[in-house]
Amino acid sequence: MINYRNLTMADAKAMNDLFNNEIASKGFFASIPLEEFKTRYLSDPDFNFDGVFGAFDNSELVGYAVGLIRAQNAANPNAPGYLNVFVVKEQYQKNGIGSHLIEMVEAYIKEQGRPSIQASFYLPLCYRWFIPGFPGHDHPCAPGIRVNSPEYFFLLHRGYAAIGFEDAFHLPLASYEYSPSIIDIKKRNEEDGLSIHFYREGIDHGLEEFYADIQAIDFEKCIRANLLLDKPNPFLVITNKDNEVKGWTGALWNEESGRGHFDGIIISESVRGRGLGKALFSSLAYESKKNGAQFMTFYTGLNNHARYIYMGAGFKIVQTYALMRKTFKK
Repeated sequence: MINYRNLTMADAKAMNDLFNNEIASKGFFASIPLEEFKTRYLSDPDFNFDGVFGAFDNSELVGYAVGLIRAQNAANPNAPGYLNVFVVKEQYQKNGIGSHLIEMVEAYIKEQGRPSIQASFYLPLCYRWFIPGFPGHDHPCAPGIRVNSPEYFFLLHRGYAAIGFEDAFHLPLASYEYSPSIIDIKKRNEEDGLSIHFYREGIDHGLEEFYADIQAIDFEKCIRANLLLDKPNPFLVITNKDNEVKGWTGALWNEESGRGHFDGIIISESVRGRGLGKALFSSLAYESKKNGAQFMTFYTGLNNHARYIYMGAGFKIVQTYALMRKTFKK
């Protein structure tokens, strides 16, 4: 007989073992060391065992599901709750255990006054995954539910709908070079006083005006946070002839796996339509290679026009994720 209850920190090792043995062992998601599982996941400010439910066969944990309410949304009654992860031991699958665990999470989210539950890009706790066909190439966060995976169909059949899609892009950098068209774009813009280079403190200026222009708070936070470091990471900008910043792409540094970090890319409306977005992104890939990065990965929305910049630079779509939501009946 299967028994269900809220999990506690005493169940941490069993939860971690189940994730590693049933999910990470399949080779797509990375395994998680126990101490990282405790510090990165179970100690996250959004994590609360009140929303974590386990299924037991006698004393053995055979499945669990995690529901979350984001702390930043605590005062917003219209914000969704989140289904973060669910796993059932293989020999116990197809017996209704997963469905019951999901129902327990949904009941918890409803009790918190949330109108819906979501498994999407905004998951507070992210799981590292590997690029199929490229051993060791990874991305630090899965943005949703893999399209056409068993989990995707499981949720579809339980009332969850895909409300958006994110495509994951990947490119090995060993042989990356500027294309002739990018070289031409850079040259033509330089003739008009628009150049791409690493930010020069004390020379380049106008960041406050740039923030106001782009109206993108997440990008602004990235730039500010980097500049507040004792030793800021270098980052590429577009400047005009007066050294005013008109474009930016994130800080240049490499993750332990060899992945070149990518925060994003944005340019001022005043210099769009000149190919500078393509040139700036290509410059990031090229400089990342020079900096020792072995590959780059990132994802972007299905309807984001920037995807054509990425594909034009040689990046390939390697996985599509669905952003899934279930709205509760009143």
